[in-house]
Amino acid sequence: MRIARILLAAGVFAVAQAASAQAYPDKPIQLIVGFPPGGGVDIVARQLADKLSELLGQRIVVENKAGAAGNVAMEYVARAKPDGYTLLMGNLGMLTANPALYPKLSFDPAKDFVPVARVVVTPLVVVVPASLSAQTMADFVALMRAKPGELNFGSGGNGNINHLAGELLKLQTSTQIQHVPYKGSAPALADLVGGRIQLMIDGGNVVQPFLQDGRARALAVTGDTRSPALPNVPTAKEVGMSDFVIYGWQGVLAPTGTPQPIIDRLTREIAKALGSTDLKPRLSAQGTEPAYLPPAEFQAYIAAEAKRWAQVIRTARITVD
Repeated sequence: MRIARILLAAGVFAVAQAASAQAYPDKPIQLIVGFPPGGGVDIVARQLADKLSELLGQRIVVENKAGAAGNVAMEYVARAKPDGYTLLMGNLGMLTANPALYPKLSFDPAKDFVPVARVVVTPLVVVVPASLSAQTMADFVALMRAKPGELNFGSGGNGNINHLAGELLKLQTSTQIQHVPYKGSAPALADLVGGRIQLMIDGGNVVQPFLQDGRARALAVTGDTRSPALPNVPTAKEVGMSDFVIYGWQGVLAPTGTPQPIIDRLTREIAKALGSTDLKPRLSAQGTEPAYLPPAEFQAYIAAEAKRWAQVIRTARITVD
C-alpha cells in the first residue's frame, strides 16, 4: 500500500507539472539583470525579452537589480519561487568568477540555479579614449610599460569579464595598470570618453556607439576572427597576442526546482527567438552573436569557463573588497 501511495503521489505531481506547463505563462515574467541599464547584459536582455514576449504571449519585464558584481540579482532569483516567473540573465562574471571571488556567498551558483539556455557570445573590444595618443595595441602596451601603474582601466564591476580581461592583459604583457571598478559598463564608458580612465575591454554592443561617434578608439577585438560589426579592427591574434582570445557570454537561468516542462518551453522559445529573422541580425550588427545552447550543454559550458577563469583569478591574485 505504501508503494502504491508513493506511485500515486508521483503521478499526481507529474500531472500537476504538465498542467502547469500547459498553462504557462499566464502572467508577466520577470527577467532579472544584475547591472544598471545600458550595459551589455541589459542590452541583450531587453531585446530578448521583447522577442520572447511575442513568442510566449506574455509580457517579460526586465528588472535591473544592480550591486555586488551581479550577486544582488543572483540572490534575489535564487530565493524566488521556482515557478518560471522569475528568471536570471546571467553572464560569465556572475556564474564563473564570483564563486572564486566571493567565498561567503549566501547562495551556490552551481546548486541554486538551473540553466535554461545560453543566449549570446560576445568577443570583447579593447578601447581607449579618442584623445589618447595610442593608435594601436602595440602603442598602448608601450604606454603601459612607459608608465607602470599610472594608467587606469575600467570595468563594470569586480570580477566581471571586463575586469578579468584587463587582468589577463596585464599577465600576458607583464605590465601594470590600475583597475577601477564601476557599477556597470555605462558609467565606466562615460569616464573612459571623459579621459578619466585610459582603457576598457568590453562587448562590441556596449562600445559601438562610442566608436561610431568618435569618442573612443578600438585597438583590437578578442574573438578568433574579426567582428562583422568592426571589420577594420584587427583581432588580438593579428597583433601578436595569440592567447588573448576572450568571449563574454550571457544566458538565462531559473531557480532550482523550476518544473522541467517549463524549462523545456522556455529553452525552445529562446532558440526560436535567437534564430528569428529580426533579432538574430540585429544582435550580430551590434557585435554580439546569437549562440544558443540547450540546458545540459550550457551547464557543461559554464563548468569549463569556471575552471578557466578561476585559474586567472588565482594567478593574478585578484581579490575584491
